[in-house]
Amino acid sequence: MPTTRDCVVGIDVGTTSAKAVVIDDRSRVLGEAAQEYPTRYVGPSGAEQDPRHWWKASCRCVRAALDAAGVPATAVAAVAVSSQAPSVVALDARRQPLGPALLWLDRRGEQACRDRAAEGDRVVAVTGNRLDPYYAAPKLAWLLDNQPGLRSLVDSVVFAAGYVVHELTGVLCADTGHAGLSLLYDLRAGRWSEELARLWNLRSGWLPPLADPTEVVGSVRAEAAEATGLPRGTPVVAGLVDGAAASLESGVVAHGDVCEMTGQSTVVNAAVEASQASGLTGSLSVMPYVVPGRHLVFGSMVATGGILAWFRSRLGRGETFADLDELAATARPGAGGVLLLPYFLGERSPVWDSDARGAFVGMSLGTTRADLVRAILEGSAYGLAHNLAELASLGLRPPALRVVGGGARGRTWNRIKADVTGLAVELPRQSAGAPVGAALAAASGVGLVDDLADAARERFSVAERIEPDPDRHADYQRRYRVYRELHPALRTVHSMLAELRDADLTSADGGGS
Repeated sequence: MPTTRDCVVGIDVGTTSAKAVVIDDRSRVLGEAAQEYPTRYVGPSGAEQDPRHWWKASCRCVRAALDAAGVPATAVAAVAVSSQAPSVVALDARRQPLGPALLWLDRRGEQACRDRAAEGDRVVAVTGNRLDPYYAAPKLAWLLDNQPGLRSLVDSVVFAAGYVVHELTGVLCADTGHAGLSLLYDLRAGRWSEELARLWNLRSGWLPPLADPTEVVGSVRAEAAEATGLPRGTPVVAGLVDGAAASLESGVVAHGDVCEMTGQSTVVNAAVEASQASGLTGSLSVMPYVVPGRHLVFGSMVATGGILAWFRSRLGRGETFADLDELAATARPGAGGVLLLPYFLGERSPVWDSDARGAFVGMSLGTTRADLVRAILEGSAYGLAHNLAELASLGLRPPALRVVGGGARGRTWNRIKADVTGLAVELPRQSAGAPVGAALAAASGVGLVDDLADAARERFSVAERIEPDPDRHADYQRRYRVYRELHPALRTVHSMLAELRDADLTSADGGGS
């Protein structure tokens, strides 16, 4: 049992729950814990959480993970936080939340983006990312436009990880990864952009100091020590985006390394030389990575595992996710002719369409529940293939696909991903997800590991490799071509439905008769 300060704690503030792990100086997971919290969906495009739930859940998880690890709190050398991104919180002068956090999947900033469409090319040139309500600045612009009087109360703005870091330390900061997803960060200069702050009508003084993800920014204060069980004075590093943390745990460190992570959403992440990220056009997202000299380029879908969760809650019969995965295996490839367009909350890359919505196409009176579940898994895999095609256009063609996250537990889903993409799917021997990547960042920050890239590379090992079936891949390629026609074919319909939704909301708010 460790008796010196040779353990670290990683916390992840995810979309549905907080998690914490304790790892030792050999990167072994000694203990872990998770705690869920609620999300409030507002109309067709809003998604909010109470940031205080993040903190309470994080405290419970840290205590539980320490108990599960069986190590004294005095063995903890450092703490790091990763989080869903970009989810933003406005704070007042007392550094208390002025309202709920707007989550990464909140798309109410669409009009704010449309109002600045003429500056779209400039935004991409400075940030590497396109105008889209996924990013933080449009969310803040929407918030200020729709809550009169709020502007005079705002003292600072933080991201989800930054909020928990502040609760731990009393220090305000933003790691460069989160900043990269704000549309307020100059990617080449490595600093906040005054020009873009003006574009979004935000005060640059609201933006917290920037820090590299592994930089020690403070230490656990007395109140946080009591809440978490961590010793007062424990170093806390700036932290990182959950996708970056999961990629680090997956050994994604060299140029061209790729992993896919599925939870609520699906994200495919690729490490690239920072110097080679300048040619991006905004079809994918980019942010500074925790590995020095690297950026993380990623394609991201809004809802994949979330659609499976929707099916389970609305159309399920008490099944677990494992049950649904087994049910899908009873349907033939092609889901009985049913195709899913998985845009249930609009879509990010590569279509970037807030109006888009989900659709099951090709249903008949013979369609079964198994067909529908398989269509969800296949449609998500087609979306993954679409994002991999965008990576390929940048010269990034992985020889295999490392799969992590909750979706990695679905054996049928993994087989479908391999057969649809034509890539071998590699499953890690150990995968606790983003909190492990956060813990590795903490270890790097206090010198427990000499080289972060080497530590991540050494930790990753393949437990199973699923090779694609050539015949099924050929069949899925034909179906994928049909999938690619769905969004263009339905785009006008989705826009018309969006207008009707807006009219319904106006009427519900008292603006109609």
